[in-house]
Amino acid sequence: NPAGTIRCAFDGELFNRPDIRKFVLSRTRNLKDESAAELIANLWEAKGRDMMMSLRGSFALAIWDEPNRILFVARDAMGHRPLYVSEGPNGWAFASELPPLLAFPPVRPGLDPQVLDFYLAFHTAPAPLTLFKGIHKLPPAGWMEIHDGTLQDGRYWTPTYYDTAGQNPDEIAQHAFSYLFESVKAHTRDLESPVVHLEGDPFSAVLAGLAGLAKRGKMRAFSMRHGWVPVEARDGAELGAKRFGCPHEEEPSSDTIAGLLDAIAQANVEALPLARMAPAMLFARSKGAATGGVLTAAGGEMYMLAGKRPAPTPLSTLGMWRRMKEHTETAGRPPSRELSTEFEARMVWPPHDRLNVLREKAIGAMEPLADLFRTAPTPGDPSIAAYADAVFFLPELFLAPLEAACRTRDIRFRSPLADPSAVQILVPVVHSLSGMQPLQGLRRVFDSLVPEDAFWETRWAGPADWELATARELGAKACDALVEPRSLQRGVFDTTTVKRMVEEHRRDPVRHDRKLMLLFALELWHRTFVD
Repeated sequence: NPAGTIRCAFDGELFNRPDIRKFVLSRTRNLKDESAAELIANLWEAKGRDMMMSLRGSFALAIWDEPNRILFVARDAMGHRPLYVSEGPNGWAFASELPPLLAFPPVRPGLDPQVLDFYLAFHTAPAPLTLFKGIHKLPPAGWMEIHDGTLQDGRYWTPTYYDTAGQNPDEIAQHAFSYLFESVKAHTRDLESPVVHLEGDPFSAVLAGLAGLAKRGKMRAFSMRHGWVPVEARDGAELGAKRFGCPHEEEPSSDTIAGLLDAIAQANVEALPLARMAPAMLFARSKGAATGGVLTAAGGEMYMLAGKRPAPTPLSTLGMWRRMKEHTETAGRPPSRELSTEFEARMVWPPHDRLNVLREKAIGAMEPLADLFRTAPTPGDPSIAAYADAVFFLPELFLAPLEAACRTRDIRFRSPLADPSAVQILVPVVHSLSGMQPLQGLRRVFDSLVPEDAFWETRWAGPADWELATARELGAKACDALVEPRSLQRGVFDTTTVKRMVEEHRRDPVRHDRKLMLLFALELWHRTFVD
């Protein structure tokens, strides 16, 4: 601030920067560079913690309020940018990247055994957990404040479930369209000519159409031509470009998933699934992504999953809720024990039983889900479960891989489909309009934008394409790595079970492929950040 008594550190982007600037300039003209950090420092002086509801973007921030002796840190509402925190004898440390915290005494890189079961169940360590012992991350919309040694934390925004019961389907669809269009306008407001990454799926194609409407045709698109990108994906990208008449460039890439493995391992600080890191790294290395102002459809597939019950593993909040209800109350077991049984009965726990830590560990991210299900008009309703899937899994599995890959190349991207206002309405809306055919629900919302049958009936690309590609390229590497002595000697999993899975996979490459890829991601994490 002008007096130098309030300082802000900011990592990310503000999409409503003009609005924040206008408000700050109405209070003071004594600004140096009008950077996002300077604007937020002055906004804090005016509003304090309440300023968070005024910010729209992807960011992590920290405020040091010297007169009031307050340290305040926060994360954006949907969790696009991470924010990690550690506590030790020397005080608190925080960062929007993990490596600086690993260098901060007394933190030493090491696996937190309390988190491992959640990782096997969800394929990620959901906030506030991380795989690293002694480090946690703020949840989306999370904040933490330290004042004279006293800590407070909370969330400044929580989604509101949009109940579509009893409403006219046409009105529901129009309402959803308006929300998403408003999100795209907000994300492109400061971009003269946005670039849309066409990924061969209906979400990125529709995003191109909405961006064209928002910018009155002043936009362009690019897609990737790669050996592992299905022909159908390339056809879908071309179909989307033709439908909306935007300039489209198909960028060739000679990269292989195996060739990118070292780069993926260095970026993958949370051991995210390799099938999600691979396309994210290809995008981050593309020329199109480096142009700036790139819009991606990250999170779009969540709207597809909203119409499917039961959802594919690990997107199974409805199953999670049922197991919580059936087992936590009756048998007194923590839900993670039930959730992880699908993964080789927790890979057969080592003799020390992981010190029974899961009996002591609670997961904060599950608390709002439990509240949601308890207060739902129809407990366990599929549309509510689909909505909870979005809130719970979207930041961890859909945004985090892209963020991790793009950070290595200093690439900034925007994801209008993962905007808070869009997520909290579109997921239940699409589900209510689609029944068990989610693409029809999407079409109902966007029919005015894309009425053609051919657009919706094409074979679009999906996550399964990348899972197959990753398993084919990395399957042999994964098997070799998992049976090496240094891997088996970690004592994390039962060695007999691991060896059996590897041998069965070598005889039948389809068997255990998803499980082995997850274990391989965890092994690469060990070698890169722990060893």
